[in-house]
Amino acid sequence: MYYEIALDLPKANFDFYAGGGFLKPTTTADKKEAPSIFPIIEEAGYTIAKGIDDFKVKSTQADKMILIQKDGANPSCLPYSIDRKDGDMTLAEITESAVSFLTKGKNKGFFLMVEGGKIDWACHSNDPATVFEEVIDMDNAIKVAYEFYKKHPKETLIVVTADHETGGLGLGTGKYELHLKALKNQKQSQDLLSTAITDLRKAKGHNVTWEDAKALLVEKMGFWKELPLTWEQEKMLRDEFEQSFVKNKVVFEETLYSKTEPLAATARKVMSQIAMIGWTSGSHTAEYVPVYAVGAGSKEFAGKYDNTEIPKRIAKVAGYK
Repeated sequence: MYYEIALDLPKANFDFYAGGGFLKPTTTADKKEAPSIFPIIEEAGYTIAKGIDDFKVKSTQADKMILIQKDGANPSCLPYSIDRKDGDMTLAEITESAVSFLTKGKNKGFFLMVEGGKIDWACHSNDPATVFEEVIDMDNAIKVAYEFYKKHPKETLIVVTADHETGGLGLGTGKYELHLKALKNQKQSQDLLSTAITDLRKAKGHNVTWEDAKALLVEKMGFWKELPLTWEQEKMLRDEFEQSFVKNKVVFEETLYSKTEPLAATARKVMSQIAMIGWTSGSHTAEYVPVYAVGAGSKEFAGKYDNTEIPKRIAKVAGYK
């Protein structure tokens, strides 16, 4: 219901929204053509900015703002941090833009919610390097909020948490070791590696050799060149190559947010082995999630409790009825 949810934004009447964009701006949930969401939003008093530079130009005169990616970018989401190109918005930039917009010319408080939503996506895929880069990206956004807190420590509350854990991520897989630095050799998300493997298949058809596949994995994952593989790990990759390229039995791995070439999925499993990261699931788990809080009323957030308590405690601290 992308279109219907877009219509709810001006109805909710919040001052500031930001994200990748509008996925289906002219198509309803029952696949019927509908008036474009953009003029509807603008008529409701919102200024639409496309990218950070456009935001800086428009924000001073805007009463209410919607910040999205530039034209031509994927409107469904921001790219993974590991895949980001120049000009792509970051979560830190969005947070900085939100804080500056909500505080301009006003001497009153505000409530802001920021989500590092693709941590979950990468965990569904059990893609460790992409997960870690997304967490760092979220941490950079929290730094922006923390800098604001340092200027207003007595009246600012920051709460950082998650709605659930995904993937059953475990650090350590047997030996008393952890090799997380290995993840720095992965150059792209599993999604883009999958695309590169598909492109190789399209370009060379049945003539793709094991050396072709190895060269791609050297470039994208650092295997063999930077990261030595065990005999078993190379066999995993070679067996999958034989299955999907030689025998042409290509069974894409499907998770909630992606469809992945089998060789890319196997490469991801090998990377987890090298880094000594374990996974129990491709879905949500029942693990506890941490809640971090700093600032005014942060003592309310100690102990174990149901996540539905969090908005109640925020409301209590803020004095909302």
